[in-house]
Amino acid sequence: MPIENPAIPNLPKDGGQAFTKYVAIIWQSIVIIGGLTVFLYLIWGALDWILSGSDPERLKRAKNKMFNGLFGLALLVLSYVIINILSNVLGLDILNPNWPTLQSSPTQSVSQPPPNKHIAL
Repeated sequence: MPIENPAIPNLPKDGGQAFTKYVAIIWQSIVIIGGLTVFLYLIWGALDWILSGSDPERLKRAKNKMFNGLFGLALLVLSYVIINILSNVLGLDILNPNWPTLQSSPTQSVSQPPPNKHIAL
């Protein structure tokens, strides 16, 4: 007998797939934004390095920017490792959730509308 909560009558009974889908969407968005940020930060640090000339303070700031960019890249890779470990431990395929798709049954046939017949005047 399934347990039902009368306060929340329409709880999903999908075994965690909805949660998995939302985690995957949020994680993928964070990784995309983080990857772009790392890329731009590395370019900004490289340009600062090139344009620093002989100013040691600007060179130090440029190196710090590039280090921070590489540290961010390491965090993104670490997030993938953590999500993968959680996926294996929990038994949920967090990185590849089952996305709902529209499927037509093989017995249904799609009928084509009759062609338009135009009469030339």
